[in-house]
Amino acid sequence: MKRTLCFIMALLVALVFVPEGFAKAKWDLHLNYPAGNFHSKGAQTFADRVAEATNGQVKIVLHPGSALGFKGPELLRALAEGQLKAAEVPTGMVEGDAPTLALTAQPFISTNAFEQRLLYQLAKPTYAKILKKFNQFTLYTSVWPFSGIYTQRPIRSEADLKGLKMRVYDGTGLAFGGATGIAARKMPFSEVYPAMKAGLLDSMYTSSVSGVDAKAWEVLKYFTPINIVGPVNMVNVNLDAWNKLPKDTQATLLEIAAQMEDEMWNLAGDMDRKSRATLTENGMTINKVSKEFRAELNAIGDKLRGQWAKKAGSDAQMILKEYYRITGR
Repeated sequence: MKRTLCFIMALLVALVFVPEGFAKAKWDLHLNYPAGNFHSKGAQTFADRVAEATNGQVKIVLHPGSALGFKGPELLRALAEGQLKAAEVPTGMVEGDAPTLALTAQPFISTNAFEQRLLYQLAKPTYAKILKKFNQFTLYTSVWPFSGIYTQRPIRSEADLKGLKMRVYDGTGLAFGGATGIAARKMPFSEVYPAMKAGLLDSMYTSSVSGVDAKAWEVLKYFTPINIVGPVNMVNVNLDAWNKLPKDTQATLLEIAAQMEDEMWNLAGDMDRKSRATLTENGMTINKVSKEFRAELNAIGDKLRGQWAKKAGSDAQMILKEYYRITGR
């Protein structure tokens, strides 16, 4: 009996003094978009792979649709302070706290998937330095298809933009509105539909994928793919939570994350094509952008990016200079 009691006591002591890094980790992952959105599905795939590879030692629990109550501009600080252990952070939504992070969400800065990826790769070391100050780092990123505008009437020139009451989701949208005479209002996606019904909005700027998520055809008629931004989403983790993991577990997660990033960036183009088809099937007209309209938009983009770079500072300016050199702009 004594031997049994001694064994039980020794086992309990061993359990109490197991190194913290080897304890099971549970991360609640804040997601901005509905569970059916391809970013959220990607996050679920990542969580499933992590659980399998770590034999359940790291469990990532998804909370789509901003169910944890945080809004985009709050996410950097929520992660920094440990209110969240992990979160999907759209780069364009957090420029109030870290202006340079909005680099990948600048207007008309890239025209194809290669340029999108190039810009992020150039910015990545600077992003990492900034995020470290906010006590977090990026596990993997994903990218949105380029954003267009959804309207009640056809938009064929810069002049047609004036007077629109448009929902936007970041500083780029507000700046674009100011440059074109659009009454731009930044608001969460969940508030768009009621605002449309109430007549407070008559347009929005977002991707084809989000247009399908929102069933835009129920309140709007036209989608014009002006390709204003193809913003990057970061899936970030709080450094305190990360540092509690054993080194071999960290290495496993980083390997999974690298594969996830490649898959998500490759997926964006496919999702854009499928989503445009869905918009058309539901009666929405997709307007082509003429060469003349494209030239007007590019001129607006050049002006707005220049203004933003002056405010963002030297890091942003150096990245832009190298990007322009490589792309021949």
